[in-house]
Amino acid sequence: MYYKKYESERIYLAPISIDELETFTRWVNDETLARGIGNFKYSLTEMKEKEWLEHASQSENHNFMIIRKSDNKLIGSYGLDIKDSVSRRFHIGGFIGDIEDRGKGYGTDALKLVTKFAFEILNAKSIYSGIYSFNEASLKSAKKAGYTVAGKYRDACFYNGEFYDEYCIEITRDDYLTMKEK
Repeated sequence: MYYKKYESERIYLAPISIDELETFTRWVNDETLARGIGNFKYSLTEMKEKEWLEHASQSENHNFMIIRKSDNKLIGSYGLDIKDSVSRRFHIGGFIGDIEDRGKGYGTDALKLVTKFAFEILNAKSIYSGIYSFNEASLKSAKKAGYTVAGKYRDACFYNGEFYDEYCIEITRDDYLTMKEK
């Protein structure tokens, strides 16, 4: 059973749960997912993932599971890390776990929902993240959710024998309010 915290038309966010340890461990060790979230250098054991889930469920940051409403299936995770409480600046990150659930707009829905939560509940001033240049789907999703590319770090990631840039994406409170008015 999952507890609905915030919801949109197709998904809802639930508090992160240690009960999903096996699923999360499988996901973070899947190379197709790990490369996008930067975990491709690591083999993560259940013990390491359990530590992360326990920390995530108890931290002051906001970590959620993404649940598809139509069948109550856990399909991913999103989180907000408070980087500067004075400036109200947050780092955002997330993923859709199983490959068959990707490319269907769930990630964009979740990003929009977590962004709304950050600005309307947490009173965020700005939200930022990084996306590797080979992760075109995530960059497209971020742009659909109202984020803009603020810059890039050149050759920030070495993967599969090549260097890739990392795009710095962001959305400010003013950007969000302007987008919301449209």
